[in-house]
Amino acid sequence: MYRMLLILAAGLWAATGWTADAVQFSADMYKKGPRGEEFARIYVGDQQTRSEMTQNDRKLILIVDTRNQVSQLIDPANQSYMEQRGNMPPPDAGKDEGEVDPCRGIQGAQCKRLGEEKVAGRPAIKWDMTSQQQGKTIQSTLWIDTERDTILRQTTSTGTSLEIEMMGKETLSGRPVEKWKVSFSQSGGSVQESYRWYDPQLNLDIREELPGGYVRELRNIKVGKQDPGLFKVPAGFRKVTPQQSQQRTR
Repeated sequence: MYRMLLILAAGLWAATGWTADAVQFSADMYKKGPRGEEFARIYVGDQQTRSEMTQNDRKLILIVDTRNQVSQLIDPANQSYMEQRGNMPPPDAGKDEGEVDPCRGIQGAQCKRLGEEKVAGRPAIKWDMTSQQQGKTIQSTLWIDTERDTILRQTTSTGTSLEIEMMGKETLSGRPVEKWKVSFSQSGGSVQESYRWYDPQLNLDIREELPGGYVRELRNIKVGKQDPGLFKVPAGFRKVTPQQSQQRTR
């Protein structure tokens, strides 16, 4: 279970677009899919996140500290916690002097900056990337938006391609956002489309609509400095191994 929740945490970082200079805030996390609706609570502090969720009627708290490369899964009912170190992207992974390096953090990948171009009227930096996937060499060309540090276009030697286009500006839950359309083309010609609503102040997507009816959204967003105590294991809680945790919940 701990490994599964760490994967969830990785998804959380991706969803929040979190960086070292991120705005601190709290919010409710909402997710809808074929299995129904899921809810969680998130707090984003100074290079730390806290997510409160329920798994199988069991309340769990996941604290992630990227500065110190440590994550802690807290079980309030048993007054215990598990801890794991490493295996998480550092703040601003991929940035070098204000410019995104798409190869940073990808083992064995090589990137070459090809210059600057415009994609759908937006300034972008063009990159050539060579990487290994399942023993095969993949050649990719990427155009990265200089303002939003996001991929605007990507083509690969496997025949797949990605296009991300800004549709316009809207207001979502009282917050000014940008609506973006994401089109992923398979080598066979089929295209999947999704949409995301990017919040410039928070530097993250606060809503996503994905193929298959999936929806992910941050609601009740409250911007402000978070209590440092939220990101600490309560005093008196006992550190346990995953095996010990499983035995206590049987």
